[in-house]
Amino acid sequence: MVEVAPDQDAAPGEDASGEDAAPGPRTPAVTAGVAVLSVLALAFLAVSGYFGYTHRQAEQAAQQRSEILDAARQGVVNLTTMDFERADEGVQKVLDDSAGEFRDEFEARSTDLVAVMREARVKSVGEVRQAAIERQDGDSADVLVAVAQKVSNAGGAAEEPRGQRMRVTVQLEDGTYKIVKAGFVQ
Repeated sequence: MVEVAPDQDAAPGEDASGEDAAPGPRTPAVTAGVAVLSVLALAFLAVSGYFGYTHRQAEQAAQQRSEILDAARQGVVNLTTMDFERADEGVQKVLDDSAGEFRDEFEARSTDLVAVMREARVKSVGEVRQAAIERQDGDSADVLVAVAQKVSNAGGAAEEPRGQRMRVTVQLEDGTYKIVKAGFVQ
């Protein structure tokens, strides 16, 4: 009997006669295992996507709250910190951090405010002690702010800190939050 050597030129999966070799049959266990692994991979991707999305939303909300509180704090500091020697600068800081009707009203009264501050030689320093968002609706929020203010003037006012509470409304204007309303809380 003569043995025929396999053809060296045959492609893998082809036997020497040039015919394709049939793949071995798949068992049901292998097919089920592949299906289960595929479903698990898709479920993992879906859960990962969901958690990634909710995490991103939580980060954005936290960033927005931080920007709102920072704007309210700075706005209240600007409102409660004035120096008769630099009154125009103090007024400009308030105007820069405000918008809308509040800004318009403050600007209209600023000349009288500066004159009174200079005449009475008023110096005040405000320090925010606490701030919290009371209500938030989209790009607008009401913020409660506890502030301690030291005031001195030509009339002999002592520099003892006076505690006050303010409610300010901030609104997103041109990419930054600005005060659009401010008032004292009793």
